[in-house]
Amino acid sequence: MLLAAFTVVTQIQCQQSNHSSEPITTEEFDKIISGEKLVMVDFYTTWCGPCKKMAPFIERIRNEQSKTVIVLKIDAEAQMDIADRYRLEGYPTVIFFKKGQVIGRSLGYTDYDGLMTLVNKMK
Repeated sequence: MLLAAFTVVTQIQCQQSNHSSEPITTEEFDKIISGEKLVMVDFYTTWCGPCKKMAPFIERIRNEQSKTVIVLKIDAEAQMDIADRYRLEGYPTVIFFKKGQVIGRSLGYTDYDGLMTLVNKMK
């Protein structure tokens, strides 16, 4: 029961891009990644253990770095129209965008310090 509740809460929370409970649309996604600001996209799945373990780090970066980076979380199975574009090889996959272009990618679990190193490198 607790696991089911965690999954539902995680799914709703992780789909938030602009603080709504609705998944981001393809059009919204394209508009956001096309901007001047660095965009960090966490592609995850609800069943992925490393994704769940990394989620607090992603949220922390979203909260602490909001002036310099936009953080999006995309459920790769629920939003396959977006995820399929980037030929994901596993989860979690974090992809960095600037002006609509992929400028960096990280596959697999990364701790907070590792994620911050990537963010700072991509700025």
